[in-house]
Amino acid sequence: MWIRGFLALFLILASVDAQHLFLAGGGLTAESYFFWNRLILFAGGRGQAKIGVITAARDDPEEASKELKTILMNHGARQVTWIPVSGSLEDSANNETVAAMIMKQSAIFIDDGDVHRLIRVLRNADGTDTIVLAALREKFQRGVISGNGAGSAALSGTPLPVSGHSYETLVHGTKVHTEPAPGRRGANRRFAGCSYLTSGLGFLRSWLIEPHFNEHSLHGRTIRLLLDTRGAVDSFGLGIDREMAIAIYRVGSEQEYAEVLGNKGGISIINATKANYATSPKLHISGVQITFLTEDDKILLGTEEVLPATWKADLAGEEWHILATPSEDIFSADKDGTKGNFNRVAKRLFDSQLSKKVSSVTWQSSPRFLVDMDSRSGESFHNDSPSTSQHLISYARLSVSISQIA
Repeated sequence: MWIRGFLALFLILASVDAQHLFLAGGGLTAESYFFWNRLILFAGGRGQAKIGVITAARDDPEEASKELKTILMNHGARQVTWIPVSGSLEDSANNETVAAMIMKQSAIFIDDGDVHRLIRVLRNADGTDTIVLAALREKFQRGVISGNGAGSAALSGTPLPVSGHSYETLVHGTKVHTEPAPGRRGANRRFAGCSYLTSGLGFLRSWLIEPHFNEHSLHGRTIRLLLDTRGAVDSFGLGIDREMAIAIYRVGSEQEYAEVLGNKGGISIINATKANYATSPKLHISGVQITFLTEDDKILLGTEEVLPATWKADLAGEEWHILATPSEDIFSADKDGTKGNFNRVAKRLFDSQLSKKVSSVTWQSSPRFLVDMDSRSGESFHNDSPSTSQHLISYARLSVSISQIA
């Protein structure tokens, strides 16, 4: 049952003493007001916010920091400071002076780039925290940590993918990333599946954060990685679309909840904790549930209870289409420029008057996979966006199965 009502009251929790995460899916620009304005607000407000920027994932960290400083100052930050950690600055992440800089900020922003490079900088070779990472954890206890793209992914509390697409991961599986031996290059490039680090930085425990999610139809990769690394503690997938973000307030507390920011895509929640999973004789996965949220929706992450935007209505009974439309390239693998087929099929299913199930296949045929979607246990809601007039559809508890058929 959808819970409706006014959640604006929760914004009084904007105190910086509260462990907030703001995670963008990549593609932030100077015009991404939905993200920058919220970050500035929770960092103390216009004229008060002091933001530290980490650009260690970028090819040219210092140059990237200058662009971010311009953007943040234009959005009302009082001060923007580059935190000088990078692979080119020897042992910079174990510098006490740099760590002290972090503690002087009201919020930290970690930029996009190469997630593996970022992890290598912030974590010691033996897997322990650098001094800078320890400072980030301390800052998080009383403030705001934010990220974009790779900067968001690095905050995962689960194994963290560094390569692989959906189809290839379903075919070849997953394996722990290993560094090439000295003098050898590309040891992991021969592996066509998903190569992953054993853990992200752990700021959002039990969550695998995947940026650029629907653009690259990463559902297959995320599902298989969650299942291959399934353990005693339940883990979930959090897919964030490009030019979208999720704000997670009071992380880890009883009052934790999340809000979707932006209007150009959505946020996907993947729950494979009760999924059936077999790899022999052929791959078969069933019982995965997926929730997709759009502009202004909220969710209680601990229970996955969805609170739709107050301006959205139940889609049931107001469907526009008669039948669902399957895809012959469900993971958008063909090179025709089409992206997001998986989510497009799912939304059309919920927006169909008669269809409750739809079956799609992969474009590749050796092997070929069948992807079944079932909306009978799910719910959906919709309306035109008040900011763009675009018609938006959100849904919860879509049941998904993936089977090898050829």
